[in-house]
Amino acid sequence: MKKVFLWLLAFLFVGSVFAYTPTANDVSNLNNLKFQLSWLIENNNINLRDFYNQLRILQEDYSKDARLNYMLGNLKDHLYHNFFAQKTHAKITSQSGKQEFLDQYLSGISDDIQNSLHNCTGWYNTLDDISFAYDFPTALTIATWYRESTCAYHLPSNKNGPFQIISRDYWTWEITQNKFIETVVDFIEFTKSKFSRHSWLTGKLNYTDFDLAWINNFAGLYNGWKKQWNIIVPNVPKYLYDWYGDAFSWAKKYGIFPQFLKVLERELSQ
Repeated sequence: MKKVFLWLLAFLFVGSVFAYTPTANDVSNLNNLKFQLSWLIENNNINLRDFYNQLRILQEDYSKDARLNYMLGNLKDHLYHNFFAQKTHAKITSQSGKQEFLDQYLSGISDDIQNSLHNCTGWYNTLDDISFAYDFPTALTIATWYRESTCAYHLPSNKNGPFQIISRDYWTWEITQNKFIETVVDFIEFTKSKFSRHSWLTGKLNYTDFDLAWINNFAGLYNGWKKQWNIIVPNVPKYLYDWYGDAFSWAKKYGIFPQFLKVLERELSQ
């Protein structure tokens, strides 16, 4: 990946100008680079998002150079168009299955949440992009962020980040967009590594398909669990079910599952 961007900067020389109209040679170079990138991103959404994100950062860094800004922006937009088209297709093909899941379980929630503090919608698109790239349910990414830090956009004083991963040390510096994205990627990779160590578990948990059993597994693996009849049982059921059903109806904040449902409801209503 780094070699590609070294090559990119090799032919996109820096020379500040006030306005820029691409030349035929620029267009040719861009088309050639898009072709070269295509085999690196084909069927690899993680690479596709990573390239897009690096281009976004580079464009910010060279925002005062009109020619370089144009070239970087053109490549960035090209990659995101590709990424967005694939994500949109995944949303469309999975919509009916997600709606069935929502219809089955949403009735267990009596409260209705709409404000951004509770449904964390302010960063939805960024979290949705990352979750799609890593084939992980967006609603679960957001639900965990809510449960662990009430969607806080800062680095908590315990240095474990907004997803409270105790094996990480994020310090307590002011958070940036790039640092926040790093914490989201860390969360998904951390979760997947836990799943890989428990290959005996069965279920569905990806961007387009999921079931309650696997959300239960997630809550247990992430927050503490015990094995019972060859299934995972969360040590702290309220972490998963707060506000869901009579037994957990007096909680101060939603558990993972009701928050998952509310975010999924928001997603399907867009």
